[in-house]
Amino acid sequence: MNNYEDLLRQYVDFPQKGVVFQDINPLLSNWKALQSCADDLEEACREMMPMSTKILAAEARGFILGAILADRLNCGFVPIRKKNKLPPYNSIVEIDYNLEYGSNTIAMDASLLEYNDKIIIFDDVLATGGTAKGIADLLKKEITAGRLADFSKNNICFAFMLEIEALKGKKFLSESLGINKDNIFSLIRI
Repeated sequence: MNNYEDLLRQYVDFPQKGVVFQDINPLLSNWKALQSCADDLEEACREMMPMSTKILAAEARGFILGAILADRLNCGFVPIRKKNKLPPYNSIVEIDYNLEYGSNTIAMDASLLEYNDKIIIFDDVLATGGTAKGIADLLKKEITAGRLADFSKNNICFAFMLEIEALKGKKFLSESLGINKDNIFSLIRI
């Protein structure tokens, strides 16, 4: 299926003035489109990182396809949550990050990662790249602490269902993290 764009809806000035919200719910509600989307994302992820061990996915819409991908790729799933949504384990790491329309704090249970994990960071939409960079920055904290291997081409990549190209999130991720653009995949580009 190649007409994913036909199943998206746009809402102008939502969640605030100046933002055009990309609604993926019609795509998710279409069983054939959802299966096809998952197939295409799985193929791309296998190509980018054949031996992936973890999918880290952003709350909340990223959980939907992130969990499907983890199942299909036979790897673990680590949810990236908003602040105060995880139990107060000692292994919780948090970071503030910028969005296209504000800022937020995300958290992760670092005890769910292993030193040599091969990680795919997944989110539904790549806009400015703020959420994905926030997740990568959480991982950098673990690298700095010596609990996770570095950001080599073989250890981390990014996958998105939808990329809003005008916001240049792919360029931002590549330049700010020193990641090759080949390690950043978007299924739908608008």
